[in-house]
Amino acid sequence: MIADYAVIRCTRLKCGKFCYCKAKQKTKKCPYCGRVVKLNKIKSIPAETTVHARKLVQEFNRKLGELTEPSWYKTEETTDSN
Repeated sequence: MIADYAVIRCTRLKCGKFCYCKAKQKTKKCPYCGRVVKLNKIKSIPAETTVHARKLVQEFNRKLGELTEPSWYKTEETTDSN
């Protein structure tokens, strides 16, 4: 069965949030930052119903919120030796 909806991620680095749209669309405007995303140039996650797509978007965006710093960022602990 062909999926009716697709879960996509915004291509703007500062945004990067997930949203969903109909699988047949060519473009989607990000509801968070307003960037127009061309769907034929990015990978998407198929979803059969709007409920399934909405749950995926909520889960992915919640996990994005849990990330407090980039994976490449390393904190240096400074120790005071008196």
